[in-house]
Amino acid sequence: MRARLLVVGLGRIGRLHATNLAGRVPGAELLGVVDAVEQVARAVGEELGVPWSTSLDGLLRDADGIVIAAPTSVHADFVERCAGAGRHVFCEKPLGFDPDAARRAVAAARAAGVALQVGFQRRFDPDWLGLREALRSGELGRLELFRGSHRNAGEPAASADLGDLFVDVAIHDLDAARWLGGEVTELHAADRPGAATISLRFESGALGLIDVSRRAGYGFECSAELVGSRATARTGQARGQVELLRDGLVSAMLPADHGQRHEAAYVAELEHFGQVALGAAACGAGGDDAVAALKLALLARRSAAVGAPVPAGTQALAVA
Repeated sequence: MRARLLVVGLGRIGRLHATNLAGRVPGAELLGVVDAVEQVARAVGEELGVPWSTSLDGLLRDADGIVIAAPTSVHADFVERCAGAGRHVFCEKPLGFDPDAARRAVAAARAAGVALQVGFQRRFDPDWLGLREALRSGELGRLELFRGSHRNAGEPAASADLGDLFVDVAIHDLDAARWLGGEVTELHAADRPGAATISLRFESGALGLIDVSRRAGYGFECSAELVGSRATARTGQARGQVELLRDGLVSAMLPADHGQRHEAAYVAELEHFGQVALGAAACGAGGDDAVAALKLALLARRSAAVGAPVPAGTQALAVA
């Protein structure tokens, strides 16, 4: 049995999800596509050979799950709407710009008894899963340092696609930091146009460093290192592998963009959501994870604005 999934919002990531569902996700099928712009909805629907609409209502009834890739400002509202209709939800990150609205959306999904999975695709990327396994297996020893780099070769052609550097870009890195390193107790961020750095302290005492750039110029880099007390694991330097650093040097070509770098992960997260929508699996990255990452992103933006560290423990996150 294949899950019938509807894609809402047909920008870059929405088209990618729709295309994957149309032919690359074994456990799910593309039921239809929705976009507020009629010519966009029509063009994608006709290209992929599925029904299209400018309204969610017409196609919602037959869907097992909804993939939300609409603009960030309406994410929370769409989650609540789909939950009210009893449909499982996959929502692209972030879960809105307002933590209170994000919390309400998570609560609505929980009250309706529907699953809410969020699009943190690194949790489904083979390389990042390899990092996590190296840490959990004890091979690295005790985690001492997390380092992540998230760099685009250049800015998108349309300025409307830029989004917020912390909430739309670094949020991936902050989620990955929590997923690998645990909860964060303090962070300090700094930014300039097109770039930002974030330093972290985890509850375990481990430290974290994140850098993000919109225009690094050489390709798309999504790399990470876990420095442990016994060994270090690294991914993103050589494509398609996790390196355990010993001796020697490595050179490798980098992918052109996030779609190429996380090609397998984008398929895997939808395959997993298809199982979630059929009631056969639990969410890989849930609403609570999305709220926590959003709060950290907003705290990072606040820290950059005031030029000082900010606490990021339970109390700080509750009001972020």
